[in-house]
Amino acid sequence: MSATEVAEELGIAHASASYHLRQLAKAGFLQQADGAPQSGKGRPRRRYRYDPSSAARLDRSDGRQLLHQAVSTDLARRLAQTRHQRLAMDAEVWLDRSVWEEIVDLIDQAVALLHDKASPPHTGDAVKVSMTATLLELDDQR
Repeated sequence: MSATEVAEELGIAHASASYHLRQLAKAGFLQQADGAPQSGKGRPRRRYRYDPSSAARLDRSDGRQLLHQAVSTDLARRLAQTRHQRLAMDAEVWLDRSVWEEIVDLIDQAVALLHDKASPPHTGDAVKVSMTATLLELDDQR
């Protein structure tokens, strides 16, 4: 998204959106994507895309509970906006380690595809979607 698109989607000033996008890019959470051609004068819009690999660089050991609380709060907001639920599932099972690693890899691929194929808002036949994936390896408390 461009700063203009982010500002419109979030209802904030363009300058604020631009500043925060630049800071997130500088910190390595966003990648600069090719700007869409623009009619008129000026340079093309600078577009940004989330870098899914940036999540692996975060140390979440101290803030894990806060992170999950924030995700839960945002999930409640998204559920309130849901027009059509495509898939929801939950499981707590025992798996062979190789199967677990395969599942983790598949979800990682799905998240990368989601971000790689993201469209600018309100373009063509694009639909606004939400995906939340949390894969937890649990303690064996016997």
